[in-house]
Amino acid sequence: MTKREIADYIYEHLPESETLTKREIYDIVNEVFQLIENALINEEKVQITGFGTFLVKFRKEKVGRNPRTGEVIPVPNRKVIIFKPSRKLLERIEVIQKKS
Repeated sequence: MTKREIADYIYEHLPESETLTKREIYDIVNEVFQLIENALINEEKVQITGFGTFLVKFRKEKVGRNPRTGEVIPVPNRKVIIFKPSRKLLERIEVIQKKS
């Protein structure tokens, strides 16, 4: 799902009394993602109740191996983004899987 699809979905499901254009909704959606991105750049936790939490974690340097050649390759320190789904989201996914 893209940001454009999210904005289109919101536009289609707004009450008719709302006067926002598709472009304005897209700008709002874009701004929300920009806020999340900036928080993660600043290594802040982003928690969306009922959905999950995004965290920036630090991975230590380690030694890896090239699977083709077997050559030992150092993997440097790095930051990674971790997503932890909420219990509520996990339960909903589990219910959907059981129905299938």
